[in-house]
Amino acid sequence: MTAQPGLVFGVDPAHYDQHRPAIPELAAEWLLPHDSHLVVDVGAGTGHLTRILLGRAAKVIAVDPDEQMCTWLRERFPDATVHLGSSEHLPVSTAAANAVLTSNAWHWFDPAKAGAEAARCLKPGGVLGVSWHDRGPSDMWLDEVQDVILSAHNPSRPIHHMELPEDLPFTPVEKHVIGYEREMTPQEICAMHSTYSAIISLGDDDRSALLGKLYEHLTDRAEDRGTPTLGVPFVATLYRTHRLA
Repeated sequence: MTAQPGLVFGVDPAHYDQHRPAIPELAAEWLLPHDSHLVVDVGAGTGHLTRILLGRAAKVIAVDPDEQMCTWLRERFPDATVHLGSSEHLPVSTAAANAVLTSNAWHWFDPAKAGAEAARCLKPGGVLGVSWHDRGPSDMWLDEVQDVILSAHNPSRPIHHMELPEDLPFTPVEKHVIGYEREMTPQEICAMHSTYSAIISLGDDDRSALLGKLYEHLTDRAEDRGTPTLGVPFVATLYRTHRLA
């Protein structure tokens, strides 16, 4: 796998879209200002957040650095304006947006540069919102799988955390957490894990072996439980801050 970190998802956007659980609608309700006209979805990916925003804002601009993802977005969301771009150069006029949002992508960004660009684009009072939607803690996750997933994380840009330079014109960051559980089969859980960048980036043999070991482990857990599914915990971790006048 030769794709750059953060761009591996475009190798198979259909697989990612099908098997990576989407952000809950409640998360968008907390992040998005009421009566928003223009909203920017940065690092839009396959459009999990874009889909929700289109029902809540008059205009949605979806930005992604991966051309394959942009093609996917244009085909599936003709009502959105899709641009190839980055968090540091958004195709938005100064002080034009009601919200700049991102889901499961902030850890790929430079917080200072992305924050400054969001500040440029936002109207006074506009929201910079960040969300992560991920598996919750559970003893069902194999340490070996956890180690591989965590190997892709940059310690200087931790996931599930948002921090901005103090000199940027934003209010103190607010945090909100939404937790829930979803019943999933071992096959579905393994397919979800196959959408994580570190696992996508493994060689074919290593990836198959790791997911096979996880599948066997989860199947044993389901048999012990006496059901075809397992209760998988999920957590949406949300942050928002408002642009100062």
